[in-house]
Amino acid sequence: MGSIRNRLLGSLLGGTTAVLLVAAFFSYRAGLQEAGEMFDAKLAHSARVLMSLVDEPLADLAEHPGNPIEVKVWHGNASGVGDALAFSTGHAYETKLAFQVRDATGKILLLSDSGPRTGLAPLVPGYGNAVFDGEQWRTFTLKTPAGRWYQSAEQSAIRSELAEDIAFGTMLPLLLALPVLALLVWLAVSWVTRTIQDVSDAVALKDPRQLEPIVLAKVPTEVHGIVQAINGLLSRLNDALLRERRFTADVAHELRTPLAALKVHAFNVRQAPTQDERAQSQGYLDDSIERMERLVSQMLMLSRLESRERKPQMDRIDLSVVGNRHFRDYSALAAAQGKTLTMSAASVSIFGEELAIDALMRNLLDNALRYSPVPGAIALRVSRDGDSAVLVVEDSGPGIAEDARARVFERFYRELGTGVEGSGLGLSIVAEAVSLHRARIAMDRSPELGGLRITVTFAAV
Repeated sequence: MGSIRNRLLGSLLGGTTAVLLVAAFFSYRAGLQEAGEMFDAKLAHSARVLMSLVDEPLADLAEHPGNPIEVKVWHGNASGVGDALAFSTGHAYETKLAFQVRDATGKILLLSDSGPRTGLAPLVPGYGNAVFDGEQWRTFTLKTPAGRWYQSAEQSAIRSELAEDIAFGTMLPLLLALPVLALLVWLAVSWVTRTIQDVSDAVALKDPRQLEPIVLAKVPTEVHGIVQAINGLLSRLNDALLRERRFTADVAHELRTPLAALKVHAFNVRQAPTQDERAQSQGYLDDSIERMERLVSQMLMLSRLESRERKPQMDRIDLSVVGNRHFRDYSALAAAQGKTLTMSAASVSIFGEELAIDALMRNLLDNALRYSPVPGAIALRVSRDGDSAVLVVEDSGPGIAEDARARVFERFYRELGTGVEGSGLGLSIVAEAVSLHRARIAMDRSPELGGLRITVTFAAV
């Protein structure tokens, strides 16, 4: 695309020059037209003046024929414009003017020495054009009541010269001003595009480790949008880097103990002196691997939900369908642990991302199953309340104290004294899914089962 500055300069200067040339052309045409009208009027006026001056004396000449009267005009060489063509003895344009008087038969009675010795034009009243000695002449013919013909003529070159003088006189100041205009355009474009260069320099000098917004004073409206867009990108990049750093730190912190336990159990499996001790160590190793797998899976899911750069694919989702799918899986797990899972679901749809809704429901049921005693009960309900879709999961566990309910959504936070193993990420995943769907979540004590009741409210469709 090239430089915006060079393109602006080229288009502005080129456009200005083209406009001046077009203006000069039309100015020349207008000057030519005006000169033609003025000189045509002057030709007619000259013929009438000549008639008023010499018509009566020529009547005597017509009665006593002889040689025609010849009028001398000023002859001289001069060039230029204005006063350069005017002298005390005459004007340079006189040699380009001619007149004749002819009788009814066409005989010349009077003529100027600046024109031809033959007739200037046919004996027809009005304007005409003629060529003498290779020069184009404009003529005017006037007939008197006595039958004499008065003819005046001028060289057409006078009109062209006058039109050129008018056009040149009009355009000369503009042409002289063109360099000044070009300089002003160059300064204006350079000044306006300087802000773009400042933005470019600020981005080029940006430290990748320092992603603070770009601050420029007196930014034009058009460039302000670019700066805002760049600052928005820097903000998103900074958030992404902070999440990556936090995720890396969390992974390093949370996996340290499980990895150490894996190494110990693996060592015990290899060094166990008896088959029973080896089987016991193998069981511990399997449990550690399962916990490690769950922790890594939850951390990856949380990282994905927290990623603001991704664009979630929102589709129409029936919460009862998702609930039935999880009910089939968790009811079997609950039965195996000596617990019961019940479900009541009405068909109600929302616009959401199925992956996030799936993670939300799975973690709510998983937490309820983990914290419910044996025997215990868990209930899952999906219903519509006006314009809202309501998802409720409640259990018969110990619940959560009111002063701790706000903190359980923090990453890796776990209530002490529960006796249940976990990573403290389940409700963090739930909170991210709720935020993604702009839903509401509330915690209280279950009036039926006595444990924790979690209610998530979505906008229904």
